[in-house]
Amino acid sequence: MCLAADFGGILHWSQYVAAAGILLAMVLSLIGLTDSTASSGLRQHKLLLPLGLLVLLAWMQALPLPSGLIGLLSPGSNAAYSTWLEGLVPASEQPSIHSVSVSPFDTRHVALLLTFLLPLAFAASIVFHARNRLTMLLSAIAITGASVAIIGFYRKLDPTADLWFFTSKSNGFAGFVNRNNAALMLNFGMAASLGLLSWRMMALHHIELDDPDFEFNDLLALISDRESLIGLLSSITCVAGLLLNGSRGGVVAALFGLVCAFGYVRPRRGLIGLPILAVVIGISVAILTVPMQLNLETISRLELISADADTLQKDGRLLHWQDGWKAAMAYLPMGSGISTYGYSYLPYQSQSPGSWFEHADNLWLEMLVETGLPGVVIAVLFFTILLSSLRRLSTSADPIDQGVRVAAWYAIAAVMVSQFFDFGLIVPANLFVALILATAVVSRQVASGGLQAPTLEDEDDPYEAMAMADPEYAMAMAAAEQEAETATESIDADQSAAKNASTRGNKIKLQSTSQFGRLTSSVSVGVFAVVIFLLSAFAIPGLKSDAESESLVRRIQSEYAGMKFRPEVLEQVESLLTEDLNNNPIPETRTLLAATQRDRGRLAETLEWRPVSIEQAGEIYAKTNLNERGLKYPPPLAAMTRDRLKSILHYEDAWNTSIAGIATCPLGQASRATLVQLQSVLEPQPETSVAVKHLAKFYSTEPIRLMRLAKRAFMIGDFDSANTTFHDSIALRPNLTSQLMPLFRVNQDTLPLQKVIPNESRAIELAAADVLLWDTPDNDFLRHAATSIDCGRASNLAARAKCQALLSRIHFALDDIENATQTGEEAIRLMPDEPRYRVQLIEQFLITGNRTDALRHARLGREAIPKDKRFQQFVDRIAEAERNELLEPTLPQDTNAPSIESILD
Repeated sequence: MCLAADFGGILHWSQYVAAAGILLAMVLSLIGLTDSTASSGLRQHKLLLPLGLLVLLAWMQALPLPSGLIGLLSPGSNAAYSTWLEGLVPASEQPSIHSVSVSPFDTRHVALLLTFLLPLAFAASIVFHARNRLTMLLSAIAITGASVAIIGFYRKLDPTADLWFFTSKSNGFAGFVNRNNAALMLNFGMAASLGLLSWRMMALHHIELDDPDFEFNDLLALISDRESLIGLLSSITCVAGLLLNGSRGGVVAALFGLVCAFGYVRPRRGLIGLPILAVVIGISVAILTVPMQLNLETISRLELISADADTLQKDGRLLHWQDGWKAAMAYLPMGSGISTYGYSYLPYQSQSPGSWFEHADNLWLEMLVETGLPGVVIAVLFFTILLSSLRRLSTSADPIDQGVRVAAWYAIAAVMVSQFFDFGLIVPANLFVALILATAVVSRQVASGGLQAPTLEDEDDPYEAMAMADPEYAMAMAAAEQEAETATESIDADQSAAKNASTRGNKIKLQSTSQFGRLTSSVSVGVFAVVIFLLSAFAIPGLKSDAESESLVRRIQSEYAGMKFRPEVLEQVESLLTEDLNNNPIPETRTLLAATQRDRGRLAETLEWRPVSIEQAGEIYAKTNLNERGLKYPPPLAAMTRDRLKSILHYEDAWNTSIAGIATCPLGQASRATLVQLQSVLEPQPETSVAVKHLAKFYSTEPIRLMRLAKRAFMIGDFDSANTTFHDSIALRPNLTSQLMPLFRVNQDTLPLQKVIPNESRAIELAAADVLLWDTPDNDFLRHAATSIDCGRASNLAARAKCQALLSRIHFALDDIENATQTGEEAIRLMPDEPRYRVQLIEQFLITGNRTDALRHARLGREAIPKDKRFQQFVDRIAEAERNELLEPTLPQDTNAPSIESILD
C-alpha cells in the first residue's frame, strides 16, 4: 500500500526502501526452511528460473561489449552509438565498446530493481506455502485495492487535497500518476476479493465460483458470513473505483477478468463460454471505440456528441504502435535495453501524433522493443509455469486453494488485456503484487499436490464437509477418532506382530529416504537462498546511490526557480551536481548540470553588460534568453579586457557537459537541445547543424516543437535546416502558416516561400492571403498558389466560396482578369447571400477600370440583397464618375504631342 501511494513506487528512494524491506523479509523467511509446511524443496521456487533469466538479460544489456558484437545482437543499438553520434562526437572519442542499451544507466537501475524480484519470490514462496497465510495475502491485496479506490474518491471530492502522495495531474488517480496504472491495482484488489468470496463459497456451500452449477444468488448468501465481509466490501469499492477513475482499459480488463474467474473461457463451462466470450469482446470494443455520454468519468471520457471524444481511434496509440513495431524490428534480436523505450523509438517514428511517448501504452510491444526475442521467451516460460500450476491447483480439495485459483485467473486475464493498452505492470507497486500472487499459486500447487479432490467413494466420509471448510481441523478430528477406535479393538497378537514387523522395515526405509531427501532439498534451497541474498546485498548499494542522485536532482529542481538569480547558490549547485555525476553518471543529473552552467553564464553576461540599476539588469537578463536573444554576444566589455569573459567559460562548460551527455545517452533530446540554445552565444559549430537535424527527426510528428526548433535554427543562421524544419512543421499543421508569415515577410531572401510552404492547399491559401497584403507581393509564389490551391477539398460551401474569393484576388493581382472574374463569380454562386464576395469583386473591377462589369454586379447585388446599402452606393459612385466624364470639356488634341506609350517607354 505504501508503494501504491508513492505514485506507484516510481521514485528511486521508495524503491530503495522497498528493496531493504524485501531483503529483510527474505532473511526472516529463512526460518521456514526447517518447517516442512513452509518448504517442500526446489519445486516450489520454479518461478525463480524465468525471473533469474530476466535479471541476467537486464545486466547483459547494460554490459559494455565490442561494437562489432553489438551490431549482431542489436543493429539499432549499434546505429545509435555510431550513426547518431557522427558529427556530434569526434570519431576518436566515439566508443568502440558500448552496451546493447541505448541508455545504459537507466537499464542498470532497472536491473538493480529487478534483482530484488528474486528475494521477493523466494520469501513469498516460503511464507505462502502453508494455507493459513493465504487468506492474509488475499485480504491484504483486496484491502490495498480498496484503499487506492478510497483515496481516489477523496481526491475527486476534494481536488485541493495537498497530501504528499497526491498529484495535480489530470490523468492521475489516488496516488498513481496514471489512471490506467491505478486501474491495474484496482483489478488486483478485485481479483483478491473474488478469491476470498470463492474460498468462503467453497467452504460453506461446497460449490466453486466457476462450477457449471454456480448461481449468482449463492454470492448473496455470503452477506451473512463475517469472514466474507472483506471480500464483499473490497469488491464493491474496487468496482466503484474502476468506474470513477476514468480508465477504459481497466473496465475492459475487469470484464475479461470476470469471464476467466467464472470459468467461461475454460473447460469448466463447456461451449457456453463461446457466446459469452463473443459478447464480452463486443462490449470491450464498444467501450474502447464507441463514444458514449454518461456521468461516470470512465465512460464520460467517451462522449457521444463531443468532437474531442478520446477513444482508442483518436488517442494516437494505433498510429504510434506502427512506429513501435518498426523500432522492435530494428533492435532484434536483443532489444534496445530495459527502460529505454522513450529513446529507442525516436529514430524510427513517422506516424506517432503529439508529444513524446515515454512508454508505448502497450506493455507487450514495449517489452519486444526493449528485450527482444529473449524477453518473449522469458515471458512465455513464466506464463507456462504459472498456467501449469493453476491447472494442477484446480484438483485441490482445499477451499482456500480454489480461492487463490480464482483470484489468479482474474488477475492473469486483467493483466493480459489491460497491458495491451497500458504499461502498469512495470510500476513497482503493481509488479510486486502480481509476483507475490503468482508465486503463491506455484508454491501452493506444490504443497497441495497430494491433496486431491474427493472421489465418489469418499462422498459418505463424515469429515468430507468439515474438510471442505478446514482440512487441518478435519484431519486432526479424524486422527483422534481413529485412535479411539483402535484402543477398543482386539487384534490378534501374532498376526499383528508379523504384519507390523513387515511394514516397520518399509516405514523405516521410507522414512530414512524421506529424511535424506528433505536434507538434500533443504541444502539446495539454502544454497539458492545464499546466492540470492548475496546478489541482493550487491544490488542494494546501487539502489541507494540512485536514490540519492534522484533525490538531489528533484530537490534542486523544486527550488531552482529561487536559485537561478543567485550566482553563489548556482556555484554550490554546480559543485554538488558535478560531485554526484562523478559518482553516479545518470542522464538527469547531467542535464540539470548543463542547465545550471548555462544559467550561470546568463547571470555573468548580465553583469558584463554593466547595468546601472536593478531594473536595467532585469531588462538585460530577459534579453539574454538563449531561445530568443535580444542582444548580440559578446558584450562590449570583451573589447576592454584581455581575459576571457566569465560568461563564455560557463557557456563552454554547458556545451562540453551536453556533448558528454550525448556520448552516454546517444538518442537523448535534452543535450542536443542545449547545443542548439548555446549556438546563439558561441562561435559557429558544425555540431549544431547536426543537432538540429537530429531533433527535427525526433520531433518529426510534433509541429509546435518543430516550429520552435526552426526558429532557433533561423536565429543561429542555419537557414537550410530552418527552411526544412519550417516546411515539416507546416505540413503537419497548416494553420501554423499564419503565425509564421510575419517572419517570412521580412526575410524573403533567406526564407523563400516556395521552398518553405509545403504543397498543401490550406497552407498555400493562408500564405497567399498574407502575401497579397505585402508592399511588394511575391508574384512567383502567387502564380504557384493560383495553380496549387484546390477549393474542391473544402468540406462545406462556405469554405469553398471563401477559397474561390481568394483565388479571384490572386488572379487580379496577377492581371489575369478572365480567371479572376470566373472565380469571383463562382464564390458568389456558392454563397449568393454573402455580400462580401460581391463587394470584393466590384472593388476589384473598379480598381482595374472595368466599370461595366462593376455596375452589372452592383445592380445584381442590389436586387439580391436589398438591405445592404453598399451596392446602391457603388451604383451611385459609378454613375457619378461617368457623369463627371461627360460634363468635362473636351480639350483640343495636339497632334505634335508625344503619345503616352512613348512617355512610358
